[in-house]
Amino acid sequence: MIVKDIIYGNIELNGIYEEIVNCDEFKRLADITQTSMASLEYPALEQETRYEHSIGVYYLMSRTLNELERKLGKQGVYFNKNEKDMAKLAALLHDIGHGVNSHLLEKVTGLSHEARGIDIIRDPNTKIHQIIEQKYGHDFIEQLVEFMEVIYGKGEIKETLQINEDNTISLKGVLAALISHNNDIDRMDYLMRESTYTGLGTFTNYEELIKSLECVLIGDEVLLAIPEDKMYLQESNIFERVRNYMNIYYCDMDSVGNYLFEQLIDELRQHPDEVPQDVPEAIRKFLTQKRMSLTNQEYMQLTNTPFNSALEKIKESTQNDKLRYLCDYKQNAKKDYHILPSEKDEDYIRKLLGRVVIGFPKNSKCIFKTTKTIKPYKKTKFGSNNVITKAGIKKFEELQHAISLEPSVKTTMAINPELLRLELGMEKNEFEEKYGEAIKEVVESQAKPVQEFERKYIIPLLDKEAIDLNITQPAPFKGISQILTEHYEQKDSVQYFSTDTYYDTKKFDLLKKGASLRIREGNKFYKAKESQEYKRKRITYKTRTDDVQDSYVTKNKSEEIGDSTDIKDYDEFLDRNNISKDLKEVLKVNNMRRLITVLVNGQEIDVSLNLGSYTNCISGKTGELCTIEIRPRENQITGRLGILAVKKVLEQGFKGLDKMASNSDIYRIGMEDQLKQKTSKPIGDEER
Repeated sequence: MIVKDIIYGNIELNGIYEEIVNCDEFKRLADITQTSMASLEYPALEQETRYEHSIGVYYLMSRTLNELERKLGKQGVYFNKNEKDMAKLAALLHDIGHGVNSHLLEKVTGLSHEARGIDIIRDPNTKIHQIIEQKYGHDFIEQLVEFMEVIYGKGEIKETLQINEDNTISLKGVLAALISHNNDIDRMDYLMRESTYTGLGTFTNYEELIKSLECVLIGDEVLLAIPEDKMYLQESNIFERVRNYMNIYYCDMDSVGNYLFEQLIDELRQHPDEVPQDVPEAIRKFLTQKRMSLTNQEYMQLTNTPFNSALEKIKESTQNDKLRYLCDYKQNAKKDYHILPSEKDEDYIRKLLGRVVIGFPKNSKCIFKTTKTIKPYKKTKFGSNNVITKAGIKKFEELQHAISLEPSVKTTMAINPELLRLELGMEKNEFEEKYGEAIKEVVESQAKPVQEFERKYIIPLLDKEAIDLNITQPAPFKGISQILTEHYEQKDSVQYFSTDTYYDTKKFDLLKKGASLRIREGNKFYKAKESQEYKRKRITYKTRTDDVQDSYVTKNKSEEIGDSTDIKDYDEFLDRNNISKDLKEVLKVNNMRRLITVLVNGQEIDVSLNLGSYTNCISGKTGELCTIEIRPRENQITGRLGILAVKKVLEQGFKGLDKMASNSDIYRIGMEDQLKQKTSKPIGDEER
C-alpha cells in the first residue's frame, strides 16, 4: 500500500501496518482535523488530519530505527525485533484515541486521548486489537500497552540493560524517547506538517536530524545523543516549535474558536432538550453531559462529519437564537470577534461596557482574555537532550545556544458584540440603534495602538476673535478646512469642547521627562448631537518616546475613563503607570477642537484644529494657543505615510505653515517658565 504524503512523498505500508491503516477504527482519523481551530487563521489546515500525521510519525519511526540499527550493527548489536515492531505500532497508533476537534475534545470532556487510545487497543471487540493479537498474541498487546503508558508518562521501564545471546539489546527507553522527548518524531512531524500547510515553511531538516542521532552508553542506560556540531539541527527544530506555537497553535483565532466552542457546549448542557432525538446517542451524550460514560464504539463516532451533522440538526430545530448562533461557532468566530491588544485590561473594558450598555451582564461571555505559556525546551521523564562534546556527554540546556530556551507567553483578548446582543435577548435593529455606535467606539478605542505619532504646527493668533471658543470656525482654521475640502474626500468631522487639568509633582518630575498627566472633562459633538457621553471624564498619561524631527513627536498614551475629576479617585491608574500620588494642579486649559478625517489614498488621516486658552496654576500666567495636528486614524502605524501627503498639501496651500512646525504642545508652552528653570522650586514655595 502506498500513501502519498505532503512532506515525505510516497510512504509504503505493508503487512500488519497496512491492515491497521485500512481498518475503520484507523480510517476515522481522516475525519478528525489535526489542529482544531487554527484553521480559522490558516484555512488550509482544514485539510490536515490525524490520519496523515499518524502515518507520518510511523514513517519517521521506521526511518529512525533503520538509521540507529545501522549504527548499532557496526558495534555488533541490534534491536530486539518485537521491540522494534512495538515502537512502529506505537508510532502509528499514538493518536488513535483522538476525537472531534482533537485536544479541545479532551478539555470539554475531561477524557484523555492517551487513555482512550489504550482502551481501544486493549478492547477485544476492536479490529485493531484483533489484528495485533492475531499477529503477535495477547501477551504482546499488554507489552505494547505498557510501552505506550511509558510514552504517555504513566509507566516505568524495568528491563536491565544487557546484550542477549542473539546479539540483540533491549532499548525500550530509546524507543520510547523517540515518541516522547524534546525532539521526538511525533513533534517533528506535526511541526513540519503545520509549517507546510500554513505556508510558513519548515526549519527542520528531518533527514539530517535523524542521521545525527547516536545511541550512547551512560551508566547502565543507553540514551539518545547528537554530536555537538549537529546541535544546530535541534536548535532549528526548537525555533520552529516556538514560531508555530506563537503563530499557529496559540494564534488569536484558535483561542477565539476554542472559546466559542466551549460556549456552545455550555449552552447545550444547560439545555439538553435542544438536541433532536435522531442525533446519535454518543454525540448526544457528548453534547449534553459533563460527566459521560462512552463505550469505545460510541467514542469512535465522535468525528467531524457526524458532529457537524448534529449541529446542523440543532440549528434547524432550535428556537434559541443564542444556541443557533453558537452552532455556527467557526463561521461566527471569524466574523464577529474583534482582537484587542493583549496588554489591555479586561476588567476595565467590562467597566466601559457597563457604562454604555444598560443591564450589562456581570459575567458576560462577550469578552475574554487567555494567556498560554510556550516552553521551547523542557526536560521530560527521559531526561535532557544529550550532546556529545569533546569534554564528554553534556546536557543540551547546559550549553550555549543561538536561541533562547526561556519560556514565553501568548495572550489573546477579544470581544464579540453579537454575543452580547444575544445575552441581552435584543433584536438586531434594536441593539444596533441603542448601543451599536457606543460599543463600536469602545472597541475602536481599545483596539488602537497606544503610540501616537503626529505632525504638529503652532500658529500665531493674529485675530483676537480666534480665542472665542464659541466660534465654530475660528481663524485661521477656515483656510485649513478649505484646503482639505479642495484636495480630499472628507470622511468625517466632529467637534470637541473640554477643560483639562494637568498635574505634576512638586519638583515637576513629569514635565522634566517630557510626560504629562491630565484629567479631562468634555463633550464630543457629532452632527450637532453629543456622542461618547461615557467618556466625559477621563485621566490620560502621555510619555514621549522620541522626537524623529523637530516637527514630529511620538508618544505613548495610557487612558482611563472615570466618573470624577478628582485625582484622588484614580489611585489604581497612577499605580499602574508608576506615578507618584503626591500631585498638585499645575495648569488649567480650556479647549475647542475640530477633528476632520480625510481619505488619503484610501487611508484615513485625522487633521485636528485646536484652539486653547491656559492658566498656569503656579505663576498665574495666561495665554492662548492655536495648533494643527496631523495623525493617522486610530494611531495606525502603517498609515503614517499619509501624513506626508497632507503635510505637503497644507504647506503649499497655507503660506508660511512649514515654518510653524513644532514638537511642542499647550502643556509644555503653558509650563514654559518651569521647564526653563534648571532647578525648579517645589510647588507651593511662592505661597510661603
